[in-house]
Amino acid sequence: MEKKERDGKVINPFLDWSFKYLFGTPESKSNLIGLLNLVLSPDVEIEDVDFMNSESIPSSPQLKGCVFDIICRDKAGDNYLVEMQNQQMMNEVERMIYYTCRLVDRMGVSGREWDYRQIKRVYSICLMNFTFEEHPVLRRDVVLYDVRGQKVFSDKLNIVLLQLPCLRARSIHECSQQYEFLLYLLNQMHNGMKTIEELKQEVSQTALPEDTKELFYKVLDTADVASLSESDRIQYESDLKNYRDSMSCIAFAEHKGREEGREEGRKEGRQEGREEGREEGREEGIKVGVLRTAKKMKSLGIPEKDIAECTGLSVEEISNLSLK
Repeated sequence: MEKKERDGKVINPFLDWSFKYLFGTPESKSNLIGLLNLVLSPDVEIEDVDFMNSESIPSSPQLKGCVFDIICRDKAGDNYLVEMQNQQMMNEVERMIYYTCRLVDRMGVSGREWDYRQIKRVYSICLMNFTFEEHPVLRRDVVLYDVRGQKVFSDKLNIVLLQLPCLRARSIHECSQQYEFLLYLLNQMHNGMKTIEELKQEVSQTALPEDTKELFYKVLDTADVASLSESDRIQYESDLKNYRDSMSCIAFAEHKGREEGREEGRKEGRQEGREEGREEGREEGIKVGVLRTAKKMKSLGIPEKDIAECTGLSVEEISNLSLK
């Protein structure tokens, strides 16, 4: 059993360090190019990219593992943001629009020689390890669209939302689109129930093009825990611990807030004794639950901006919260 854990164990790709190790280093750049081509085909055909400073999305040690990103630019000047998100946040759609637009904003430079014609296309690809809408689908492609003319208004802004829990394939043979095969492999690596050789065997039995198979083999080879250097292994295990601790803290705070909120709502409803009283009690209970969740997150040292994004409260409201 110990030998099986050493031979063929894969890293969890849904961690900050792991995701960037698989797709965000000079050594793994071909993996990133393959991911972009699989997801965006046939709109783009990327041969090479240059990594850019990943400064558009703020992060914090307390929420490490919830959101992380890779930003790059191809030889034509088009920009790509690939984001892995483990935890849903408030105003999910607005947040994605904001950070996509920031990539456009970064293209502007001072001086008379620059003009708007130099704005290139921007693609944001968000891999979500959750669903964020009432009727979720695996993939949503968002563009600027002319409703009256029923045509694309501009190809400069493109957002692809991939809700991973909506991938229903239970085996690789149930995948249809090429990008679905990649998502299937990432999910299997996250589950950690299969070895590298078992996953490679599944890939070899598909009718995928040989270059796509080679891409998947390379991703799996990169994800081999046994091939990590000592320093990389220490970094990976540390990141895994941070991820587990962060998700556990957030889950506990949300659970505690919901329980206390429901209890407050029941108390308010009983005191009023009328339907309007019960409704007010429920609303007040929800508010109390949100406040208690915010207090708990604040006591854990999570930055106020991140608490505001998760709860919908303003930074000022969170600043005024007493931890007593």
